[in-house]
Amino acid sequence: MLSRTAEGLFWLGRYMERADNLARLIEAGRRFDLTGAHIETESNEWAAILIAAGCSNTFEKDPEEATGAEACHHLILDPENPSSVQACFAAARANARAQRGSITTDVWAAANDAWADTRLFSERDYAPRNLASTVDQIRQYAARMRGAVEGTMLRDERYQFMRLGQFIERADATSRLVDVKYHVLMPEDHPVGSGVDQLHWNNLLLAAGARSAYRWVYREQVQVRLVIDFLLLNRRNPRSLRHCLDQIQAELGNLHGDGAHSNGSLTHASALREDMTRTDVDFILGQGLHEYLTEMIVRSNKLAISIGSDFGFGPILSETTQEQSQ
Repeated sequence: MLSRTAEGLFWLGRYMERADNLARLIEAGRRFDLTGAHIETESNEWAAILIAAGCSNTFEKDPEEATGAEACHHLILDPENPSSVQACFAAARANARAQRGSITTDVWAAANDAWADTRLFSERDYAPRNLASTVDQIRQYAARMRGAVEGTMLRDERYQFMRLGQFIERADATSRLVDVKYHVLMPEDHPVGSGVDQLHWNNLLLAAGARSAYRWVYREQVQVRLVIDFLLLNRRNPRSLRHCLDQIQAELGNLHGDGAHSNGSLTHASALREDMTRTDVDFILGQGLHEYLTEMIVRSNKLAISIGSDFGFGPILSETTQEQSQ
């Protein structure tokens, strides 16, 4: 496969997943905002969302001063934000168009329709009364893309590169979603483990679409340690960090099977996954949840660079650089 084809499919998967994950962060912000209104906290939940989305530097003013409307504008349709929902769907559609001969009609239609509909979004779509339905609409476009890929793509290199992009992006996004909790400051009269703290963790589960699955697995009320275990370490949860790394390693194993490419990314992914198999909640909390998540975000981004290097659409990394990134 040509490297430009691999790159286009990889980024098609990434951009569609990124739009979905932005919607999940916005949903978390919406729920935190509602919670904050009831507990009279001075914490700005939308600043936490902008930081977790990696958009604090593109936001035009201090994120701590962001209102919900300003944050949603920046995350959904700000032309100055290259990672807005509109920008993600536009980039996904551009990659799909460039690789039209490598994807099915259903996959093309999913990318094209997402772009065509969301480019018409306006301020009214992120007004408080409409925000929940807008978030749901964005997630439906991403779900349609996943369904088209799973239901119509041959299980070959094209499929594998799209899956790699999807799970690289999801691994990064899950870490960012959980890290939102670090940036949401609790009032002094609502310490860690309080009812409000549990409500915040419940909101994160809902934003991740994992509330029902959490109950099926643990049959417990929301507990911080169990939420961390479920969103990071539980391999049966399709949005967990562990599950994403399992899928990345599997797809890289398929791609490297012919021995035609450098296997630096496979070595990197295997080392990262192996570290997770030896990790438990006590280790994460001992290291510090925020510190652990920051490290995982950095390592997953280095893995993405390593994949590009192996398959010819990124900088060529030396063996020394590969080792330092693990």
